[in-house]
Amino acid sequence: MKRIPTLWMALPLLIVLMGAVWARAEQPAADVTAGCSVTASQNQASVSLLLDADRSTRYRASGAAELTITAQGTAFRRVYLIWDTPPGAYTLATGDGQTVDCGTDGFLHELVELPEEQREITLHLSEDALALCDVYLFTGGELPGWVQRWTPPYDEADMLVLPTHADDEHLWFGGTLPLYAGELGRKVQVAYLTNHWAEPYRPHELLDGLWTVGVTAYPVIGEFDDHYAGSLEQAQQLYPEEDVVAWQVRQLRRFRPGVVIGHDVDGEYGHGVHIYNTDTLRQALELSADPEYDPESAGRYGLWDVPKTYLHLWPENPVVMDWSQPLERFGGRTALE
Repeated sequence: MKRIPTLWMALPLLIVLMGAVWARAEQPAADVTAGCSVTASQNQASVSLLLDADRSTRYRASGAAELTITAQGTAFRRVYLIWDTPPGAYTLATGDGQTVDCGTDGFLHELVELPEEQREITLHLSEDALALCDVYLFTGGELPGWVQRWTPPYDEADMLVLPTHADDEHLWFGGTLPLYAGELGRKVQVAYLTNHWAEPYRPHELLDGLWTVGVTAYPVIGEFDDHYAGSLEQAQQLYPEEDVVAWQVRQLRRFRPGVVIGHDVDGEYGHGVHIYNTDTLRQALELSADPEYDPESAGRYGLWDVPKTYLHLWPENPVVMDWSQPLERFGGRTALE
């Protein structure tokens, strides 16, 4: 019986201690970018572009280079880098002699966590990591919501969404991403058939859009350049069918999704590459469990028979989703909003 008062006496202290821990954890990180300077081993004249918060400008080196970033005031713990194109591997050296291997995931928007607070770091850029748009520096604490902390693509996904272009995932698949990825926390993987490297602003918009609706696994960005086609036949002339089907099969085998989401068979508004994306997907759904098809991806990922596939505007047994329900994760906004 004597233990009960002792326990109650200890509880207030425990609550105070836990409250202090929570308070520290919830402190916002400070953006200390404004109080820093950058020097470069080459092309010094353009380093100011790294601090202008403008993705349309960039520092570009002509070969392997070094960028040294120095804090004039508060030390920093995180470095947020916005690349012009996905970087290859490079190293980051801290002022106290530690090194961090970076760029291995190829993230266009890359957050680097430093081992401890620093006042100076040096980026040793390789031949594959030479075009950088922006640099931001943050202290420890809770980062702003716009700072993207990507994880690598999933090994296995609950849902695989297969848009043709950046923006199709929002325009045609409605509230799918905010509901399943953002609100419900499902493992939603997005894999785009085409890329937009010829339009430098679009890959940034792609990542911003996914992050905004709650997707945190880095997307697959396809190997096929974006071209418009007015029909399926025209799309088939642009992209060899064998290559596209094989790409689709690789995504199905790699992510082993429980659910696949694809385009309308008529391409929503008749876009030939949308039509082609679904035409090749329907072939891939039959081939992904076939051991005779593409032995290389079968050996790497294994075979996979997708349990469920939903196509936009499919006429038979339609499932009409209700995107009008408020979502807690988004402050009461609906999935469609």
